[in-house]
Amino acid sequence: METTNGAPQGAPQQRSNSLLLALVVLLLISNVVLLYLFLQEGKRGDEQQQHVEQVTEQKDAVTKMLEDMLVQYDTLETENSQLRTEMDAQREKIESLLADVKKGKTDLFKARKEAETLRKIMKGYVATIDSLNQANQALQAQNVGLTQELGEVTGQKKALEARTQEQEELISKGSVLHTTSITSGALFLRNNGKQVETNRANKAEMIKSCFTLGENRVTRSGTKTLYMRIISPDGQVLPATDADNRFKYNGIEGEFSAKRDVDYRNEPLDVCMFWTANDKLKSGQYKVEVYEAGAMVSNASFDLK
Repeated sequence: METTNGAPQGAPQQRSNSLLLALVVLLLISNVVLLYLFLQEGKRGDEQQQHVEQVTEQKDAVTKMLEDMLVQYDTLETENSQLRTEMDAQREKIESLLADVKKGKTDLFKARKEAETLRKIMKGYVATIDSLNQANQALQAQNVGLTQELGEVTGQKKALEARTQEQEELISKGSVLHTTSITSGALFLRNNGKQVETNRANKAEMIKSCFTLGENRVTRSGTKTLYMRIISPDGQVLPATDADNRFKYNGIEGEFSAKRDVDYRNEPLDVCMFWTANDKLKSGQYKVEVYEAGAMVSNASFDLK
């Protein structure tokens, strides 16, 4: 074999083959790396797509829940003005929350929790209205039956009317408690714990209502449960701290703000009831109603500036 300057002629060819092989190996490695990166990017894309789909499903579920509640509120009818005012206030809350959810202005988890609470309140209204309708139907059926029977026997009709009137008078005059006086207003607490009256909404921390239960020798003595409803300027009942804050009054079911048990001995009894605010109170007129045994004992109102 011929050589040039003492080196084999095949050496350049061998170096060229080695470089080519190294280049091929580098290309293979780079392709593997690129393929791995591509697969990882695709995986991240799939995960992001799944997350978007989950959020969309949650948003759609909350939206449908709120829209269904609005539809059901449209079917609820009642002639009770107080109940109608409370229902309108709850409907406004649903509309506001629905608008925030659609615009993405609220956390979906919190929105769902609030929606479930609003639905629970709505179910309470449905049950109340259904009970009222059933009671009205029962009364109508009873009235029809009584009319037929009383039309046949005039003497029984007169006796029944006299007996009914006597019972109503006994209930209205004998068993219902009344107050001789009532005062209501807002308070704030000083650092030393002293309660100070205020008419400023931004300073009010509590609402206090004091009254005197009058003497009643007909009603039974013993423990009496008093319920206080505080109605804000926008028509909403200020909520109680109790989880179960519903009671029956005037033939319907509603919310109370505070309750208290007292030992009534058929003699005048001084009572004070308190409600503590969790948020700032609004300016306007507040109405205070006190109930016992489903009947109103007393009521008052006061203004906050």
